[in-house]
Amino acid sequence: MKRVLVTGAGTGLGKLMSIALAKKGYKVIATVYSLEHVDSLNKVALENDIEFTIEKLDISDAYDREKAFEWDVDVLINNAGIAETGPLAEIPMEYFRRNFEVNVFSTLALTQGIVQGMVKRGIEGKVIFISSIAGIITKPLTGPYCATKHALEAIAEVMHEELKDYNIQISLVNPGPYDTGFNDAQMKEMKKWYDSEKNFTHLTEDSFKFPLEQYQPDELIERVVKIVSGESNLFRNLLPEKFIDVVKDYQSDLWVKQI
Repeated sequence: MKRVLVTGAGTGLGKLMSIALAKKGYKVIATVYSLEHVDSLNKVALENDIEFTIEKLDISDAYDREKAFEWDVDVLINNAGIAETGPLAEIPMEYFRRNFEVNVFSTLALTQGIVQGMVKRGIEGKVIFISSIAGIITKPLTGPYCATKHALEAIAEVMHEELKDYNIQISLVNPGPYDTGFNDAQMKEMKKWYDSEKNFTHLTEDSFKFPLEQYQPDELIERVVKIVSGESNLFRNLLPEKFIDVVKDYQSDLWVKQI
C-alpha cells in the first residue's frame, strides 16, 4: 500500500485526511507542527481502530525537512499552512514575510526534496497541493493569505508540466469555506498588530469575523482520497462545487473591471 505524507495533520483538514486515508489502508505519516497534537491524534487512532505514524514536521525547519526526505513516501499532501490577515497597505512586513515563508518557500522546499527522492527511486509519485479558493479569488483583509495561495497555484501549475515526463503527478485542491476553525482563526490574526489609534484603515468588530457560511468538509476529504487512489485525475479540484461558477464569474469580471 502507498505511503502518504500529510503535513499539518494535527488539526483541521489535515487531521481528517489522515484519518480517512488510514481507514482505506494507506500507510499514513501524519505530521504535526507541535508535539502537543500527538496525544489527540493517538486518541483518534484508537477511537477509529486505525493506524498511522505520527511525526513532528515543522516544514519551515530545515532539519525537520531533511528527516522527511528519508521517509520514501509515494504521495505528498502539502496541507500545512498559516494565514495572516489585515489591510495590505498597513500589515507589518514581518507577518507578510512569515506567511510566505510557511505557505510558499517552506512548502516548495519540502516538495523539492520529496520529488527528487521520488525521481531517484524511479517511482510513480504524486503531490497534492492543498491551496484554497483564495488562490483564485481575493477578498479585502485576506491579502497576505491570498497572495501566498496565488503563488502556490503557479508553483503547482508549472510543476505539473515540468514533472510529466518523470511520472510525478501534481494535483491542486481548492477548499472553499469549510468549517474547520481555520477561517475563524485567521480573521483574528490581525488583532496581533492592528491599532485603531495608529492605523488609518477603519475596522469594526465584524471585520474580525469570517463573513461567509461555512460547510462540512466531507466531500473534500472524499475527493482527496480519490486523488490519492487514482479514482479522480483532475488537476484542479474546487469544492464545494457550487463555488465553481462563483470563481468563473469573478475571473470574467476582472477583464472589464475599472480602476
